[in-house]
Amino acid sequence: MKPYVVCHIMGSLDGRIMSGNWGMGNLSPMFEGPASKIQADAWLVGRRTMEEFSSHRPHRKLAGPFRISKTDFVGSHKAKTYAVAIDPSGKCHWDSNMVSTEHVIEVLTEKVPAEYLAHLRSKNVSYVFGGESSLDLRLVLEKLNRLFGIKRVRIDGGGTVNGSFLRAGLIDELSLVLAPVADGRTGIPTVFDADGPDTKRKSTRFRLKTMKRLDRDFLWLRYAKA
Repeated sequence: MKPYVVCHIMGSLDGRIMSGNWGMGNLSPMFEGPASKIQADAWLVGRRTMEEFSSHRPHRKLAGPFRISKTDFVGSHKAKTYAVAIDPSGKCHWDSNMVSTEHVIEVLTEKVPAEYLAHLRSKNVSYVFGGESSLDLRLVLEKLNRLFGIKRVRIDGGGTVNGSFLRAGLIDELSLVLAPVADGRTGIPTVFDADGPDTKRKSTRFRLKTMKRLDRDFLWLRYAKA
């Protein structure tokens, strides 16, 4: 069974998500406050975002050889909530299997080396495989439900991660914090970076569920997939 998926993101009036030049100070509370009110068993981000939470120590390669089958691994843990990293090539390294109160789950492809799997197992970091060389995100979600009992996932990713789930038709709800600023820059990541200009994929329709005004003229909009 696929978990219910909520995509949570903050964007400008023109859909940009890089806030460095918005001149509005620290906007983390404007993102994290609404996020904390979204019921979820797991939050999910891409590799670049998860690297902010993973080990910053120099990685030392483990001594081989390694004979580890490319099968899913559930590390020992007592957590009831999870932090999920979309990390197809296995770039994040870990000092433990926790981010705050969440148990870490790596989402990998089978092209990752056995040495990386040995590293994850040595830290009791769980991992699931989503495909041989590319990810089947529906399969990934089904595994998160079956192996960990995850029923609701909150995606806190950037435009690429959001776009990949949108392209796969897997987003059930959109939670958008709308910042009162027009960015205007080109080449900046947007709320959804799913396809090029010539895609034949149909757009995804949403219907408004709730709207709340936040401090400093921000809006928190919640949409369900139509």
